Amino acid sequence: MKKPLILITPQNMPMEEPFDLPYNYSNAYNTRGILLGGGLPVIPPFLTEEMADELMQYADGLFMTGGADIDPARYGEEKMDCCGTIEYDRDASDIALLKAALKYKKPVLCVCRGSQIANVYFGGTLYQDIPTQAPSELKHSVYVYPDFKQENTHKINVVENSPLHKLCGELEFGVNSLHHQAVKTLAPGLVPMAWATDGILESWYLDSEEQWIRAYQWHPEIEDPNPRSIAILKDFVDQCVANRDK
Repeated sequence: MKKPLILITPQNMPMEEPFDLPYNYSNAYNTRGILLGGGLPVIPPFLTEEMADELMQYADGLFMTGGADIDPARYGEEKMDCCGTIEYDRDASDIALLKAALKYKKPVLCVCRGSQIANVYFGGTLYQDIPTQAPSELKHSVYVYPDFKQENTHKINVVENSPLHKLCGELEFGVNSLHHQAVKTLAPGLVPMAWATDGILESWYLDSEEQWIRAYQWHPEIEDPNPRSIAILKDFVDQCVANRDK
């Protein structure tokens, strides 16, 4: 069976002198995740709406990955001091790719920043910084290697009979956590699938029979491979195949 071609939203990493050049790239966990799920990953450069529209016609799905903070102006707020680095070009490119995926009804997997910017696209808002705006004792920002790979940073509560519950068969499990921003107001049409124990939304899906979108605030692609993380990745890739072949 022909493997589905999956577009991965890129990041921009300027290198220090003497190679002071911008780079479009994606970390190896993102590409590994698509390979683990059975797909073929492709990393494009930042794209205009026209280019994203053209490229998406050749793709079978879109993987919206983690990365820098999102411009608060996109959800009607001014940037606070607690908000981190923003990649304005990436915001525009990510939204262009998402818009094209929706136009051609290509499945979309959203992880971390991906879940946040997709929520913003549909009309939701974000916490610019969880410790500042929604403080709790729960750790959401664990960036120390190898701790960030582990699924024991904190637990989440899964909504019963949600797609995530049906996929994993569990109502509670541990996740890794590499974020200081999160969904504040969930956009209309998006349905919760899991919450952290402090009330931060950890997963949602689009309520649509025509468009498949799953969003996870944690990083299944970074976790040491386990049945749950592989099921999440394979679920996406399988949906890309089914959508392509229908």
